[in-house]
Amino acid sequence: MKSKLVAFILGLSLASPLAAKADVNDALLQKLVEKGTITSAEAEEIQSKNPLNGLKIGGVVYLDYSFGQSGGAATTDFNQFTLTRGYININKEITPWFKARITPDIYSDATNGYLVRMKYAYADFLTPDMGYLTDNDIRFGLGQLPWLDFEESLNGYRMQSPMFQDKQKLGTSSDSGLSILGNIGGKLSKEQIAEVGNKSYAGKYGSYHIGLYNGGGYSKTSDSNQNKSIQGRLTVRPLPDMLPGLQLTCFGVSGKGNTAAEPDWTNNTGFLSYQQKHVTASAEYFSGKGNNSGTDENNKTGYSFFGKVVLPMYEKVALFGRYDLLDPNTDASNNNIETTIAGASYRIYGDNYIVAAYEKTHNETNANPDDTKGQIVLQISF
Repeated sequence: MKSKLVAFILGLSLASPLAAKADVNDALLQKLVEKGTITSAEAEEIQSKNPLNGLKIGGVVYLDYSFGQSGGAATTDFNQFTLTRGYININKEITPWFKARITPDIYSDATNGYLVRMKYAYADFLTPDMGYLTDNDIRFGLGQLPWLDFEESLNGYRMQSPMFQDKQKLGTSSDSGLSILGNIGGKLSKEQIAEVGNKSYAGKYGSYHIGLYNGGGYSKTSDSNQNKSIQGRLTVRPLPDMLPGLQLTCFGVSGKGNTAAEPDWTNNTGFLSYQQKHVTASAEYFSGKGNNSGTDENNKTGYSFFGKVVLPMYEKVALFGRYDLLDPNTDASNNNIETTIAGASYRIYGDNYIVAAYEKTHNETNANPDDTKGQIVLQISF
């Protein structure tokens, strides 16, 4: 497996200069058109014959240093440097209406060291607008599920910790299937996007994402049963002209856990969020049964609050906090799992950050001390 990882990285190192060369060629053609050396039609003809046209290669890396103690059956101290994420994003625009993405994920495994798995591998078929449903996309393959990618775009601190439902293993972020997603009523203006401070999911009146999936998630290469899960998210932006950062979201799942026993798996989530370039706040309520992996069929409830404030006098610095509470079995008592997170971040440039945080988790069923973690994370994005 290590030899495969080396070969993969070597292949990427050879592909990256080619992608950079494609960008240089596009800029050169644009300059030649501006100087009148060639016409726009001639530049388009040259571009259409370039196999690297529309190719983009980037990456996201989380370099983590954590220390603290974990509870469970026995209290364990830890102090370690870890590569917790290594995404390689390869995007290609094949035609104006047909695009593809492949994202291998390098991750740390306690037993086998660093391994490579596929996080995303899908095709996008962009379709015409249908009334208020705009920027529509039919996505086929191993792609984002409706919920977590949306929440992560608002929270922004996935490098520090998984989101509430992901952290509690209630669902996952990617799976094989067929999705339909898009915006409602076009997009916010550039000025409104700047006011909100987030260009993701920028539908003027909201966005939607619905799909049919295997259910087991990207870590499973095959289904353990014949059931497929239906998942959907609807987000409404009720006051785009007055409060463009205010959004109301509902998310749901209907399916079976990924075991031969097929336990019920349902999810009903309500989410209220507000985002402005200096302030982000969200409140989430969850009620459901079981989970995607099929490890139990308990009724569950929980909620999560998140807040972030960017210092107006120095916008590279932000303070953030989060509080989660999950009741993993509403038919039992004294089993809540409570997590508190507080931290600060410094934006180096673009989406490159240094984050310092403290996290504490209290499990009522655990007689040992609480889980605690101090953490420094460097997010590299290019």
